[in-house]
Amino acid sequence: MERNGCSALALLLLLSVVAWTEAEVEKTIFFPSQKLTWEKARQYCQKHHIDLVTWDTVDPNLLTTWLLEEGFINVWIGLHRDPEESLVWRWINVKTGIGLTGDDVSRSRNWGLAQAIGASCGSYNSLTKTWESSLCSLEKPFICYADNLVVVTENKTWEDALNHCREMTNKSFKFDLLSVTNSSDYGYVSDRLYRATTDEVWTGLRFLGGEWWWSDGESLDHQEMLPDCPSQWQHCGTVSKNNTTNWTRRDCSERRNFICSYE
Repeated sequence: MERNGCSALALLLLLSVVAWTEAEVEKTIFFPSQKLTWEKARQYCQKHHIDLVTWDTVDPNLLTTWLLEEGFINVWIGLHRDPEESLVWRWINVKTGIGLTGDDVSRSRNWGLAQAIGASCGSYNSLTKTWESSLCSLEKPFICYADNLVVVTENKTWEDALNHCREMTNKSFKFDLLSVTNSSDYGYVSDRLYRATTDEVWTGLRFLGGEWWWSDGESLDHQEMLPDCPSQWQHCGTVSKNNTTNWTRRDCSERRNFICSYE
């Protein structure tokens, strides 16, 4: 079997890599029972989960419904005033501390009450479905989020990384090298690599049988993003922590950090 001059690998090898069920980037919200200032709330989220919730990590409508059902009206979220530009508000970001641009946030129709003088931290009002500015020293309920990703800072070949992830499987969770079947998750995954010790990390992307596949058995949606006849050894895919806009093919025998996901 041939495709554009590239020999297909044995079907047995193909099945051994792609036999697992589909996995996706999943995010979970947590609502701790205590009330804290904005800074302490963020420290709590970073210690126990990932960070305070931002609007790119949740479905606002589902979040609103849940908050109202639980009786929570005003809660801290990951929104704050830029300390160097007093009229600019920004989303926090696990990598840089800055998410959307100030204009995106400041001009949004999601704002409710007028921004009070000296109020530099953002909260969410579930009744009015709007953001509000508050004094950071106030103690409020808050929302954290986490995901199903694990960045491993050991350097391994692609095959060893795949085995490492799968050997992490236990009675509660099934692990695999990360498959990013939703292209909108690319930027989020790239940001999550800020603690990696290599510029690029292995993902579950592998060239097999004349096509690019994810280790969960899904094929790459946009095959044209990578060559359909890569050089002999560059059959494994990485993602960069420096926010490049594409997947990169690398020699599978190279040793680098990798990212696992779990169900």
